[in-house]
Amino acid sequence: MFIYRTTLRDQYYEKAIDLYYKEGYSVRRIAQIIPVSKSGIARWIANFAEDNPHKAPIMKKRFIQPAPQIEQGPRTDLPEDVKALQEEVLRLKKELKQEKMRADAYDMMIDLAEDAFKIPIRKKSGAEQ
Repeated sequence: MFIYRTTLRDQYYEKAIDLYYKEGYSVRRIAQIIPVSKSGIARWIANFAEDNPHKAPIMKKRFIQPAPQIEQGPRTDLPEDVKALQEEVLRLKKELKQEKMRADAYDMMIDLAEDAFKIPIRKKSGAEQ
């Protein structure tokens, strides 16, 4: 890959890569710190990640946060109001599942009736009906 050697690249490339991977700054913030355009910095970062696939993920690893775990049932060490809210969420999830099954049953019933009686039951959407 051909890399243009310019004075800006020679002066600021390493600093931009360090600010992005080690300090966790955004491209926009780096462009405010050093006198290089946002697109130039983004290109440098993309080139660095492409040329050094083994270094880029390791350098960014400390900023990756694990996804929060979703619990299925209410926890016992929480205050009563939080427990009540969790129980309500579980109840609402069950109701939502039931209503989705009900809507699917209605759709299937309408489809069967349209096939059996050969008449359109559902209205067409839009102005032309």
